[in-house]
Amino acid sequence: MFIEVKLGLAVMFFVWMLTRSLYKKATWLQLAIVGLQIFSVLLLIELSITHYFPEFLEAKWFIGVFFAAVFVIAAAKERYLSNSEKQREIN
Repeated sequence: MFIEVKLGLAVMFFVWMLTRSLYKKATWLQLAIVGLQIFSVLLLIELSITHYFPEFLEAKWFIGVFFAAVFVIAAAKERYLSNSEKQREIN
């Protein structure tokens, strides 16, 4: 019963972090959001694989690194877009 509550909270935290935008935010805030996004996906993977899919325990970190890379690449794209828009506003 307790694992379902923890997993439910992890899913809500993950969905909430997916809705956060990095567009036109300060650098420290962008890094904090990406860090929380990575933490949320690692927590979700840890809880779900450990309790529901134990046959994937060896691949747990590989899956986590893959999703963390997705968040980092998305953050780099948003940072590039906000920087290029700032440059256009200056010119």
